[in-house]
Amino acid sequence: MHRIRKKRVRARVGRISELTENACHRKRKNVEEDHIGGGEQASGVAGDDSGWTEGERRRLLVLVLLCHEELEPRDFCFGEPESFNEEGLVDVNINSDGHSDSDWDGNVPCAVESASDGEGWYTAQESTDSDSDEVRTEGGGLDFEWQSDELVSGSDIDEVKDDFEGYGSFPTFTMPKNMDDYKWEIGTYFTEKHEFTEAIRTYAPANGKSLKFVKNDNQRVSVKCLGANGECNWYAYCGYMGAVKSWQLRKIIDQHTCSRDFNVKLMNAKWLSKKMEKTVRENPSMKVMDIRDKVSRKWNVGISRNMAFRARAIARDHVDGSFSEQFRRIYDYAHELLRTNPGSTVKLNVENTEGEVIFKRFYACLKACKDSFTCCRPFIGLDGCFLKGRYGGELLIAIGRDGNEQILPLAYAVVEVENKDSWRWFLELLINDLGGDSVCATCTFISDQQKGLLPVMQELLPGVDQRFCVRHLYANFRKQFSGENLKRLMWKAVGATHPHAWEKIMRDIKEVNEEAFKHLIGIPPRYWSRSRFTVRAQCDTLVNNMCEAFNSVLVKTRTKPIISMLEDIRVYIMKRWAKNRSKVQSFKGSVCPRILDRLKKESSLTRHWIPRWSIEKLFEVRHASNLGEQFVVNIDKMECSCRKWSITGLPDTFAFSCFYLFFVGPFYAEFVFHFVFGFTVCTPALY
Repeated sequence: MHRIRKKRVRARVGRISELTENACHRKRKNVEEDHIGGGEQASGVAGDDSGWTEGERRRLLVLVLLCHEELEPRDFCFGEPESFNEEGLVDVNINSDGHSDSDWDGNVPCAVESASDGEGWYTAQESTDSDSDEVRTEGGGLDFEWQSDELVSGSDIDEVKDDFEGYGSFPTFTMPKNMDDYKWEIGTYFTEKHEFTEAIRTYAPANGKSLKFVKNDNQRVSVKCLGANGECNWYAYCGYMGAVKSWQLRKIIDQHTCSRDFNVKLMNAKWLSKKMEKTVRENPSMKVMDIRDKVSRKWNVGISRNMAFRARAIARDHVDGSFSEQFRRIYDYAHELLRTNPGSTVKLNVENTEGEVIFKRFYACLKACKDSFTCCRPFIGLDGCFLKGRYGGELLIAIGRDGNEQILPLAYAVVEVENKDSWRWFLELLINDLGGDSVCATCTFISDQQKGLLPVMQELLPGVDQRFCVRHLYANFRKQFSGENLKRLMWKAVGATHPHAWEKIMRDIKEVNEEAFKHLIGIPPRYWSRSRFTVRAQCDTLVNNMCEAFNSVLVKTRTKPIISMLEDIRVYIMKRWAKNRSKVQSFKGSVCPRILDRLKKESSLTRHWIPRWSIEKLFEVRHASNLGEQFVVNIDKMECSCRKWSITGLPDTFAFSCFYLFFVGPFYAEFVFHFVFGFTVCTPALY
């Protein structure tokens, strides 16, 4: 004997009474027993308003079946309408006699009887199929599908099981552009739970309401407004509907009794990053304060500085790709770079730690960079800068100087730290790409005294010319010896082109501050004074502005993931070449613009100097007012006693004064072009 508690059945049958209350109180006159599938017809008048109609019987039968989905009844016998008790319920007795009518799952034929008497007014034999939406009668032949016109909801929503069918047709939610004063509609479908939670998170800041997820699991989500000290009436409940595998808004009290809240706790960095993704894509350098101001203007809510920072970081990850994911694709990027740039050098260095491959170093020297170096001055700048990404690191660069006194990127590398070992690895690859030791030994390298660079240079290229960036030297000098007088004297000593002039200035510094003199004399002058520069570089540059200019372009790029950063560097070099190539093709002169401007400047200063011819092309040049200043110019050897012509490779002011005296008319322009041609002519091969 299988017994099911009467209370549980009464609770389910109670839902029938809500929909059949009016029909149950009608007086039925002269209606005979009728079986839906048996072929017998009712004796009453069809469609008479005083009795049960055929549609009402079918509707009531399906409702009983749906409410008793756990029992899967076979027989239902309903008592007279007068047998309903005060609560509008029917007492039900379900008995199992253990016969073979019960199936394997324990589903048995059931009899639903009135508590008042045993004679039922409506009897039906019916079978149900759990895998189908159809209801079939015994007599054959009635197939139909029922759908409710109303939303079925009980008094205790959390205890209602939502895996039943037939709850009507309701709209499907679509996210509006603006959720200000949005009106929620009960019964709205959501394709998944995330769609409902996103709608709530968007609704909260748009209306300035402090909402909270009271329940949030796989079956239900309930949201409560915490405004007015938690006394606000607004409430929303969304449950999972197993029949259609979607979520439905089951209950909503869409009325706030609270005022607008400036601090919305439901807003988080992940949600905010999705809203800011388009802005970050258009303006990657957007500051944290700008994000806070924009949120305040758009939603009239406040966020913390940390939330704005995290939201910007997440948005950048979505735009540029995550840091860890790009490190996994670094092999693919290296192969693609070699495929699209044949002849380039790309090196990738990794470490294998306990079976895990860890990125260590990356080096790239494009084929166009190698070819362009043959047309440049033998002068190379080296520098390193920090990477501002999540995993840190250092960016090492090598920059050349082209015929127009502009920068030409040669190679770049990403290393784990700047030390002697990383500089050795970088310089070995650079020397091989630029032509080997024989070519690089004739070049001059300028740097900022990076860690481990000087000893490595002497090991790889013994006796090579090196220079220090004077701007960095003065920054260290100023920390100990401040004052405008010392600053002026130091830069005067740096710019002196003749050793005697340098010695005279150093004596002046000693008179002003002997400690400052000892500090400068401790640094070999061949590294920082033009008076000791060799003539091989044909360049008198004192500062490493070539590398500083290149680093300034990469300030924002250095914050990106590694592949995005390397791509930005490659694209910058490519665009620079294209721009210079177009300028060269449209330029009609024979001398580069910057070199020509420099020659014009030197030529304009000849009014202060008087040349005197000695023999052949040997001249003596003296100042017009200061008789103590005089220099010797040898045009055949392209030399001047001030050494400026030899260091730069360009005629100086003293040489131009001799040109005006010795060469007149068209021969003057031809002569100047002849002596500066080798270093200043523009050729498309340069780019």
